Amino acid sequence: MSPHSGDLGPGAVAPVNATAVAAVVVAVGNVVFGSFLGLFLPALPAVFAVVAVVLGHIALARLRRSGPRESGRGLAITALVVGYVWLALSALLVGGMLLFTGFGLAVLGF
Repeated sequence: MSPHSGDLGPGAVAPVNATAVAAVVVAVGNVVFGSFLGLFLPALPAVFAVVAVVLGHIALARLRRSGPRESGRGLAITALVVGYVWLALSALLVGGMLLFTGFGLAVLGF
């Protein structure tokens, strides 16, 4: 059997999709470092969350096309979940800031 035939023999382990690995690294890195970096550049965690979501969707599409020749579906889904949760938290934060700013301006009479 040729190593490039696409068929995995018994006991063979499918290689992990590199895009899925990159997506989960960006997503987890955003969780670990995003809070700290967000103190200096508030939009940076949201940008990294978008990158994780885009890479996660690309990885899922590539995994769907490759069939059983590559693994990493769980990594891609993890990156998507973490990225979407981080985007939702960012939206809630921005919405809360706008709400309280509007409330403060209304109390002050502007």
